[in-house]
Amino acid sequence: MANERRNQGTLISGLIAIAIGGLFLLNTAGYIHIENLWRYWPVILIVLGVKELVHPGMRCGRGNVVGGGIMLIWGVLLLAASLGYLGWGTMWPWFLIGLGALLVWQAMRPKPAALPLSAGVLHPECVFSSIEKVVTDQEFEQGSASAIFGGVELDFLQANMAKDTAVLEVNAVFGSIEVRVPMNWKVSLEAGVVFGACENHTRGPLPNSTMKTLIVRGGVVFGSVEIKN
Repeated sequence: MANERRNQGTLISGLIAIAIGGLFLLNTAGYIHIENLWRYWPVILIVLGVKELVHPGMRCGRGNVVGGGIMLIWGVLLLAASLGYLGWGTMWPWFLIGLGALLVWQAMRPKPAALPLSAGVLHPECVFSSIEKVVTDQEFEQGSASAIFGGVELDFLQANMAKDTAVLEVNAVFGSIEVRVPMNWKVSLEAGVVFGACENHTRGPLPNSTMKTLIVRGGVVFGSVEIKN
């Protein structure tokens, strides 16, 4: 199961690259007209959104539910507009209605029992807002950060891990997430990116330090994730 999760982001990115390359090859050969198929690009958002709703990243079941719903709603609206069923000027009211319904559903649905923050769990989520948080947890194990049309800044410089590795699920949809980590943390990026950026700007761990590994997973759609120390 761990290996499947580790390779999932790379697998999806690889399949998307193969599909896009195949389409351009068929277009060059004259079998299809890619300018017509381009109208269906929002299907990518729909597929990623459904994936996150069906298989949330975090064990507690929260992680990417809101982000997956946002991707699904936005993908459906963009597809409807691209195919001429919905005017671009009327997309925002429908998006706000869908977003409101999603947030109400998220607030009303039963939440699985979650570990307290002192036990190494973190779940900042922002929608049309920003969050800045200094994490001082000395037993950090897992967490998620979602930025939907907003920004999240997480400062782990005073934190430590309970084990040698910890997992952080990121979900940036038209938003940005910035994570600062200690010098003895090694970062492993396993996030999928669609029309966005996920960058590791950290330097190597200090010599003779106890090395820890932060695994960053999740998805970035029209957004950015930056890890630095």
